[in-house]
Amino acid sequence: MVQSDQVNAFCLPGGKIVVYTGILPMANSEAALATVLGHEMAHATSRHGAQRVFEQNLTQTAMVGIAGSLSDMDYEKQRSVMAALGAGAQYGVLMPFSRNHESEADHIGLLYMSRAGYDPRESIAFWKRMEESGGSQPPQLLSDHPSHGTRIQQLESWMPQAIAEYNKSQSH
Repeated sequence: MVQSDQVNAFCLPGGKIVVYTGILPMANSEAALATVLGHEMAHATSRHGAQRVFEQNLTQTAMVGIAGSLSDMDYEKQRSVMAALGAGAQYGVLMPFSRNHESEADHIGLLYMSRAGYDPRESIAFWKRMEESGGSQPPQLLSDHPSHGTRIQQLESWMPQAIAEYNKSQSH
C-alpha cells in the first residue's frame, strides 16, 4: 500500500500489486477492495504485463521495418507517413489491446472475488462510485482502459456467472 491521494492500483511485472491509499474511499468495503485486488491479481495470473511488452516490441519492430522501406522517400513525407502510422498503431492496436486486457482482468477478477466469498454485485457499486466521483476520464477510444460505463455494462453481463460462483462459495 502506497500513501498517496491517487485513486489507483496496478500490478507490476512479476505479480506485485500496488494499491494507493487514495482508492480506499471508493473501495469502502472489503468486497469493493476485493474488486480492485481481484482485478490486479487477474492481470498477474493472465501475464498481461508480458503480453503488453511483446505487443509493444512487435509494433516497434514493424515500425522500424516500415521506416527502412521508406528510406528512399523525401524526409518530410517519410516523417508524415511514420507519424500517421505511429498514431494508427497507438490508437488502432496498442490501446484496444490494453482495453481488452482490462476487460479480461475485470471478468477474471470478478470470478476471483466471487469464489473468495465476496458479493460480486459490489463490483458494480464500486465502478458506479468511480463514475460518479467526477474524475476526468478521456474518451474510451483515446484511453487504454474501458470507460466506467463500459465496465459496468460488462460486469452486469457477467453477473449471472459471478453470482453462481459466489453462491457455491457460500455453500462450503
